[in-house]
Amino acid sequence: MFLNRIQQSLRYLLKAMCSEYNGIQVFLYPGTLFYWLSGSGLLDSFSSLMSMRMHFLPLVFFTVLLAYVAFMVLKIYTTIFDGPHRIYPKRLSDFWDHVINLHLYLFLTVIVLMVFFVLSKFVSYYYGIDLPLRQGVWLFFRAFTILLILFYYIRSMWIRPFKQREFSLRRSERHCLAWMSRHFWATMKYTAVMLLLVLVAIRLYLIVIVVIISPVLSVLGSLIGQKLIIELIPVFSMGSIFYNVFMLFAAFMLSNLFFYPIIKLGQSLLMAMHPISIKQVNHAKSEK
Repeated sequence: MFLNRIQQSLRYLLKAMCSEYNGIQVFLYPGTLFYWLSGSGLLDSFSSLMSMRMHFLPLVFFTVLLAYVAFMVLKIYTTIFDGPHRIYPKRLSDFWDHVINLHLYLFLTVIVLMVFFVLSKFVSYYYGIDLPLRQGVWLFFRAFTILLILFYYIRSMWIRPFKQREFSLRRSERHCLAWMSRHFWATMKYTAVMLLLVLVAIRLYLIVIVVIISPVLSVLGSLIGQKLIIELIPVFSMGSIFYNVFMLFAAFMLSNLFFYPIIKLGQSLLMAMHPISIKQVNHAKSEK
């Protein structure tokens, strides 16, 4: 019984940190991550890396990419499985298909970034034109992640009424697409409402951080004499790289955890407005 409660708590924690569109706020507004980090520690870590430890940059890139892939795989897991995966054995193949497709998307993204890198060096060498390489890579990566999270979220929201009636994922998608083809404007309106609520939720979270979370952390830190924010360390070895990336990932997950109550509130509103009714789902189920 005790172990079951621990498993349920961990499962709920995983859902709170990775489900729905959680994580998108950091890529739209990086400040939602930096509020959880010490500014001086972040500056020391970045300056030491870029000044004396440039040879660690490839390791930083691949370590961050590994953490990124881990988060996206967890997001796929929470999207496909509504509970323990052993309860839904028929969805395991869909999960692995999504994981493979994720790696395919990442591979194509890396290829595009490599082409952009080569093009920028070519233009710089022959024509003396310096393309904004770092800014371009960062903007492309942010756009890719935002679109990918929105794709998983919107798709999950549309097929949710069918999944709740124990449809398989492929059958849910098939019936959902058939409904969308017959109700084009309702589809567009509900999708627009979803995107609007995502933006409203993120803006509300920014206000909550500035007005409530940050002042509370400052007051509590003053009372106990210890900063309640995550400290990064200067880069001096491979161990410090792994430590800093892990702490960045922890700050990212912490940001997601505090964002989840706002997401949950918006989800309740969206499900109440869902245009696909239970009657339509039951009708589709009777046609099986």
